[in-house]
Amino acid sequence: MNDEVKATKSKLPLIIAAVVLVVALAGGGGWWYFQQQAKQQAEQQLALAESVSTAALVKKPVFLPLTKFVVSIPGDDRLHYLMLELSLMSYNQKQLDTVQEYMPVVRNAVITLLSDQHYNDLAQPGVMKPLQLALRGAIQTVMSDMANSNGIDQVLITKMVIQ
Repeated sequence: MNDEVKATKSKLPLIIAAVVLVVALAGGGGWWYFQQQAKQQAEQQLALAESVSTAALVKKPVFLPLTKFVVSIPGDDRLHYLMLELSLMSYNQKQLDTVQEYMPVVRNAVITLLSDQHYNDLAQPGVMKPLQLALRGAIQTVMSDMANSNGIDQVLITKMVIQ
């Protein structure tokens, strides 16, 4: 039994050294892994910040106001009036310059679309978004036909009064 105790005592430092080595390697590997993750995350955030900055510079919108459209709108019992002001938005100044050149045709398209509306439809809640989309479609169609140009990205209704 004495030999067994001596053999166990002589292996004990070797076992302790192996355990310490395994723990040290695991700790070093974990540290390296987390450093790589932090580095990768920082690179992704930097790339995202650069892309947002570039997009912000490239995608700066420009606006062209269209003021005072006054149109008579039929109602069930009487004639109503619609006063509307718009702003056309584009990410390309040349597109808005082209729209400006064809302004009489653009204004005609807006007035034609508005005069086909009914008072009850325009007085409903939630009419703004569909009306903006319809106006954008009408203007884009006219610009496509007249100048082979898309013209605009959005139509914004900046003032609307129905009487």
